[in-house]
Amino acid sequence: MTTLNAYLLRQISRPMIITIVVALLALLAERALRVIDLVVGWQGSLLVIVEMLGYLIPHYLGLALPIAFFLGIMLVFGRLSKEGEIDAMMAAGAGMPRLIRPLILAALFLTLIEALLVSYLQPFSRYGYRAAIHTVTSVSFQRLLQPGIFTTLGQTTYIVSDLSDDRSQIEQIFLYSKRDDGSSVVVTAETGMIEPPAETQPLILKLRNGVNQALPAASADGGALGQALTLRFGEFETDLAGSEPKPFRPRGDDEREYTLVELAGYLGAPPEHVRADEISAEFHGRMVRILTIPLLPFLALPLAIERRRSQRSSGLVIGLAILIGYNQIVQFGESMADDGQVSAFVGLWLPYLVFAAIACSIFYRAAFRVPDVKESVIDRVISRLTQEFAAWQQSSKARS
Repeated sequence: MTTLNAYLLRQISRPMIITIVVALLALLAERALRVIDLVVGWQGSLLVIVEMLGYLIPHYLGLALPIAFFLGIMLVFGRLSKEGEIDAMMAAGAGMPRLIRPLILAALFLTLIEALLVSYLQPFSRYGYRAAIHTVTSVSFQRLLQPGIFTTLGQTTYIVSDLSDDRSQIEQIFLYSKRDDGSSVVVTAETGMIEPPAETQPLILKLRNGVNQALPAASADGGALGQALTLRFGEFETDLAGSEPKPFRPRGDDEREYTLVELAGYLGAPPEHVRADEISAEFHGRMVRILTIPLLPFLALPLAIERRRSQRSSGLVIGLAILIGYNQIVQFGESMADDGQVSAFVGLWLPYLVFAAIACSIFYRAAFRVPDVKESVIDRVISRLTQEFAAWQQSSKARS
């Protein structure tokens, strides 16, 4: 690696890392309030909060990485242009095609990181976050349960006469659970044990010497739709709803929990519970986001270098406007492709091709064409707005 490449990459890495850290903190702050509210409401620990926020990092990092890279290029080359270093580099023969080489290398490296995040880390972390919510609401039952006090969890109400110090052994338990169909279950037992679950398993109550009674739902005229069933047991296992314990669902409840390789395999034959349009939109949406990063240097570099005859720098504003608008169009196209209203090419790849054409044309004009000495349209608009604002201020002072 040449000295120039190392110097430019080192300069870009600093603001990029700062931007990523600030973006992660800002994005996690809003979600952290909801996580803390959930965990504290269920009397969970601080370690659980940290774990759940950790599951969110791959998702937010995938969002922050492209914008941090773009801002890093804009800020660094804008400063180098103001300080005259760009002029010195170009005078030494390092034109814009030479300056963009290290940026392309950095873009390819960040593309690999983005591909890893989008392809594997985000699907697994999203599933882990949902499994953690399931575990929190189950494990916290032990903290909520108090001897001699009715405790309601969802549609189930409990009361126990005694609880051991480690909150794992219980005596004389009563459990009443209301079902969605109107039926109910009543379970009583002399003793029991609370078994801590695994990551995707529900909390299990192992009861001994009791009665399990299933009560049917009431009909419209007040009668019962069936007969009550009573079962005496020596040992019985149940979850918090008074039914047979079921583990947390396997990964793949929706298309966002599939890896990129799994999505590619489902393009022709999607699973039963996911539509083909959802699989296609998710797969092509991830591919577009991954392949957008190599285009960012071609847009950021020419916009960051100031024109010598320009009175102000509007490149950062223009670049951010293009990037934000492109991101919104891609999100809208993905939602339309997900609903089957348009194809993935029209909703996702067409905006990508337009964005690529804009970025490459801006770079080509800056690198291989003589710049126009006239004031740009953006500069004229800003100048006009500045003059109008100054005139408004003067008139306000005169009236006062």
